[in-house]
Amino acid sequence: MEKERRDVSDTCQTSLIPESGSFAGTTWQERYKRNQIQNIDRNAFIRVSLALSLVPNVGAGRICKLYNRFQPDLSLLSRDWAELASVGTIGAATARAIRQFNNWEQVDAILTETKKHNLQLVTQLDSCYPELLREIYDPPILLWLKGNPEALKTPCFSIVGTRRPSTAGRKLTTGFTRDLVRGSGFTIVSGLAHGIDSLAHTAALEENGCTIAVLGSGVDRIYPQQNIRLAYRIMNTGGAVISEFPPGTKPDPQNFPVRNRIVSGISVGVLVTETDLEGGSQITIDRALHQNREVFIVPHDIRNPRGKGCNVCIQRGWGKLVTSVGEIFEELPPYRILQSATNSADVIRKKSDTANVAGKRDESRVDKLDDRYKRIVRALTGIVIHIDDLAKKLDVATSDLLTDLLELELSGWVIQKPGKKFTVREW
Repeated sequence: MEKERRDVSDTCQTSLIPESGSFAGTTWQERYKRNQIQNIDRNAFIRVSLALSLVPNVGAGRICKLYNRFQPDLSLLSRDWAELASVGTIGAATARAIRQFNNWEQVDAILTETKKHNLQLVTQLDSCYPELLREIYDPPILLWLKGNPEALKTPCFSIVGTRRPSTAGRKLTTGFTRDLVRGSGFTIVSGLAHGIDSLAHTAALEENGCTIAVLGSGVDRIYPQQNIRLAYRIMNTGGAVISEFPPGTKPDPQNFPVRNRIVSGISVGVLVTETDLEGGSQITIDRALHQNREVFIVPHDIRNPRGKGCNVCIQRGWGKLVTSVGEIFEELPPYRILQSATNSADVIRKKSDTANVAGKRDESRVDKLDDRYKRIVRALTGIVIHIDDLAKKLDVATSDLLTDLLELELSGWVIQKPGKKFTVREW
């Protein structure tokens, strides 16, 4: 592993990016787009980004500062610690930790898990990386994705709110979401949580729109588990499930505020349909305002405690009071109408449908499935069996088996019968 570091150390003298002249005041991404930074190897970029993310106290903001100063490749890890310490808020202790990094086994493990779960890795070098997300102070360096990466290139609008909506909140969320999709073709972004998030995703799908779910866990660990089926609906209808957390990451509480900056940062605006005085929606509003995003808030009856946060935010001037989608469009004239017949959802759905058809032709034989899916399909061939009996037959946990069965069902391999019984689809 030390050899990997030594092999690139000789290039250090050419990797320093000037802080003056034509580069002053620009980010490394802007220089890369102008071809002022060249020869960035994508694999090396991924590896150094993963390495830096594993260093304590180094997040996306600090990584961006390092990339603004040094060439974003493996040579960065071999810089003199004093040079690293001179960058922004890095400091001596963090600089030494970067210089001493040698946990390449963990980097390799993350990449192995990424491949194992058939996840796509989107980097800031890629054309499908969301343009608006690049503009925020601390854009995620890497995004893990399952679904259609083209969804990231469409105009997005976020809808957030309480996990425990009232009847009025549910109706408002569904109505606003449907009108946004019909009137503009926006891709709807939310966090896949219970309540308002789930309602927004579902309403977008019901309008044949596109939607993106941003997770506070690894994409392989859908949370909450009750929304696994919703997540696969999103993936299989032209949308995407994304996360900046590597596969295997648990949905720990501290991940969700970090996640929320992506929900707002990827979007031209944020709509809060119902929220109380505390919770993730308040964090998303704060992030949106710092990111210079438009914030829209639906007012509520003063007797509705679950909407009290909306009224307080309006009083404090944190967002524009809206009672209809038309009032949102007034603030977003460039996005008022996307092409009605061929809006963004139509375009990405056609691409997704083509990919799915091709995929079915390519995977028409069981032998081409992953080993764990292959075992399940072969065990189900010619029989109808209860999930608990199948779990015993395969010697696996029922909870793990249910996730795999759901993916096989949504991929067209398996049919679920009444009473939690399954069988393989006849081809």
